[in-house]
Amino acid sequence: MQIYVCGTSTDVGKTHFCAMFCESFKYEYFKLIQAGELKDSDIVSSFALKSKIHKEGIFLKTPASPHIGKKLENLSYNAFDIKIPNSKNLLIETAGGLFTPIDEKCCMIDYMALNPKPCILVASYYLGTINHIILSIEALRKRQIPILALVMSGEKDNEIDDFVYKYCDINILHLSYFTKQTFSAISKEFKKGAKKLII
Repeated sequence: MQIYVCGTSTDVGKTHFCAMFCESFKYEYFKLIQAGELKDSDIVSSFALKSKIHKEGIFLKTPASPHIGKKLENLSYNAFDIKIPNSKNLLIETAGGLFTPIDEKCCMIDYMALNPKPCILVASYYLGTINHIILSIEALRKRQIPILALVMSGEKDNEIDDFVYKYCDINILHLSYFTKQTFSAISKEFKKGAKKLII
């Protein structure tokens, strides 16, 4: 199955999730657009040692919104020309949040709607996250993009989880932050939950 991994915002744990998922279930990895020379694919490959890492669809050196990086670097591309690798089991990580621009005319969610596949929505725990989660879920459902699960990154907050679950009627999967030292222990619990909700 090919799956989008999208976020409620930037830095909520999308790449962190991709590294765990690719290693746990031997999925391949593709970054739709990379903004910044510190590549997310390098993080994924450092954990998912046997997973195939595809070259990103678009690479920008500028760590900023892609439409800004595109202009600063004088690049010419159309978002809808980005080709997704023809792989059976593939995670496709988007950049930023759902309405982060890819180019001057379209956002991540526009690309997803034109190239429909199920998605995993990633969020983390912070003040305002409930609002961001619900807005993101509403936007995905409006475009009829199937949501396999909401992944919450970091230390679990039951109050946030309970409200989101009741309000949105969505499956929630948890993923604690991990290091090379804690990866193995955390992956065991993660696999159990992911198999029930996603695989």
